[in-house]
Amino acid sequence: MPSDSTQISQILRELMQAAGITSYRLLAERAGVSRWQIQQLKNGHIQKMRLASLMQISAALKIDFTDLCAHFESGQLQKYSREHQENHHKSNLETTAADTLQETALQTLESWLIQWPTIVKRAQDRPDLPATKILPFVRPVEQLMAEWGVEPIATVDCQVEYDPTYHQLVAGSAKPGDCVRVTHTGIIHHGKLLHRAKVKPITGDS
Repeated sequence: MPSDSTQISQILRELMQAAGITSYRLLAERAGVSRWQIQQLKNGHIQKMRLASLMQISAALKIDFTDLCAHFESGQLQKYSREHQENHHKSNLETTAADTLQETALQTLESWLIQWPTIVKRAQDRPDLPATKILPFVRPVEQLMAEWGVEPIATVDCQVEYDPTYHQLVAGSAKPGDCVRVTHTGIIHHGKLLHRAKVKPITGDS
């Protein structure tokens, strides 16, 4: 660790030069901190500085926050470095947990995801069916699916060109490009195919 403010100032000057920063004033402007904060660092009083200010300065110097810690090797900076790494690790864990939660929930709702669009279409075609009474109760689930990036491939009863990648024949036969009718919608999650849409060829009695 530098023994006095002169050595610390020299280290800071070298970092500034590498980043193309010619003055302490310019460093303060690029970091979005006060000149006082730069003076504190220059004088070796980093223990009095806020973590946010140090991170902004490291960004202005175009070096990683942990690298800034290594340059000054202060006990306080070591503490900040650990906190930064722990927060980053925690964020990664939270992201992984969220992904796992979504995958588990999608597996649980698999049957609903496949059957529900068809039930809705049949209920809309025949409003006298008791099923119409349950429609309002599942809208939050539909909203949740939308928030999670779950999208239907096609709406029930619509006519589309047969594509084996996204469509599964439930009856008859069809060639790619043939016109088919969707009986059950397919599912895409964040661009990844989960279930192909079920379709059947269009015939005179379709």
